[in-house]
Amino acid sequence: MLDIKPKDLQKIMKVLTGNVPEYEVLAYGQRATGRANTHAYLDLAVMSDAPLGEARLSKLSADFAAASLPFRVETVDWAATGASYRKEIKRTAVTLRPSGKK
Repeated sequence: MLDIKPKDLQKIMKVLTGNVPEYEVLAYGQRATGRANTHAYLDLAVMSDAPLGEARLSKLSADFAAASLPFRVETVDWAATGASYRKEIKRTAVTLRPSGKK
């Protein structure tokens, strides 16, 4: 149960498609549980097999900042996270967008 308005979800999907079209993306944290307060970030995990690289993550962050969303989007690279953080992500994760791989 994502706490995101449909118009904002469209913007998010456009940014994801333009930057990480081949990866599944999970939403986790307050907005994924439907218990977000007004200032809650949207936490996303890009389910990569290998680290995405700083340039790609920076562009993704910049595109989210330019999308004029009413909340901040924080993105993590799954391949660059540790086991304990992965466990925390999985605790509240919902699939925002399935993998675009064929």
